[in-house]
Amino acid sequence: MRNVKTGLTLLALGLFVSVQAQASGFAVPTSVVGLSEAGATVADASPVSSFAINPADMVFFPGTRASLDVVAAEPSYKKDGVGASNNLLIMPNLFVTHRFDNLPLAAGLGITSPYGINATWPAGTVGPDSYKNDLRLIDINPGVAYLILPNLSIGAGLDYYQSLSATFGPHSRNGGGVGGNVGLFYTTEIFNAGLSYRSTANVGSDIRLPSQVQAGIRYRFTPAFATELDVDWNDWSNTRLPGYGNLGWKSALAYRLGLSYHFSQFLALRGGLAHEDSPTDGSSIQAAAPAPSSNLVSFGLGIGLGHWQYDLGASYALSGNATSYSSTFPGTYKASTFNFGAAISRHF
Repeated sequence: MRNVKTGLTLLALGLFVSVQAQASGFAVPTSVVGLSEAGATVADASPVSSFAINPADMVFFPGTRASLDVVAAEPSYKKDGVGASNNLLIMPNLFVTHRFDNLPLAAGLGITSPYGINATWPAGTVGPDSYKNDLRLIDINPGVAYLILPNLSIGAGLDYYQSLSATFGPHSRNGGGVGGNVGLFYTTEIFNAGLSYRSTANVGSDIRLPSQVQAGIRYRFTPAFATELDVDWNDWSNTRLPGYGNLGWKSALAYRLGLSYHFSQFLALRGGLAHEDSPTDGSSIQAAAPAPSSNLVSFGLGIGLGHWQYDLGASYALSGNATSYSSTFPGTYKASTFNFGAAISRHF
């Protein structure tokens, strides 16, 4: 009972002070468990969806695992108190991993929607006419993992990106491009450690995605209660979008804390906190995604029924005001994002 009370107290504390940022830049969540734990899952191998963040962890799970995660994002941007109209972004994400019998080898496939923008500025806010920003990408990500030592694995994957829509005002540039990712994963009875790198990628001629490094440690205070601390580095410095060219952004750090408490094998409660620095300064704020530094509260619930697992998650990110003295997009910007999602997974 004491452990239960301790877990609930820490989880409640995390929820009430929690801050996360998925709103800076234009990355969106691809995992419901990750969404629930503030994105702190690079060292958590338990959800199938963690494959897309760190491919090395899948080799520790026998058999075949599959998950369908549907995440929805509702961003909100304001300039000088005037809001852009936003459409709900609904992004399905599919994950499958398989550990080969009697071999220290696993393979996986992720199909995700890691980036998205959908906002239309009304006439007179960023120009004389209304201005629509619309970006939807998919990432087809096959990967493999190999068990180097009983507690240590390495993984690598290929990212093939395809833009489904890339329209910014009168500019539209669809295309495809290739990147890659690698990861390391170490696990013991008490803690896990994870490290992953995802490369930059050019998608068509006018879209360039950022590279990213994620590192994290997950510590289990009890078999039921675990917490994870992650630090992410996102290099937005060469990011490009159609019509905007190089955004003039800089690299930015994010700090994430995820919490989970398993009441039983059937029920888990999750929460998280994080802070993500802004990749912009006053001279580089862009109307496509203003991206001020952002804070967020997150919450999630997991239900296990036999081989099936059901997860729900939600988060709300809110930024402070960011003042632009750019001659192109002057004004004071504010952003918020509400994310929610549901996932179903199975172990075969």
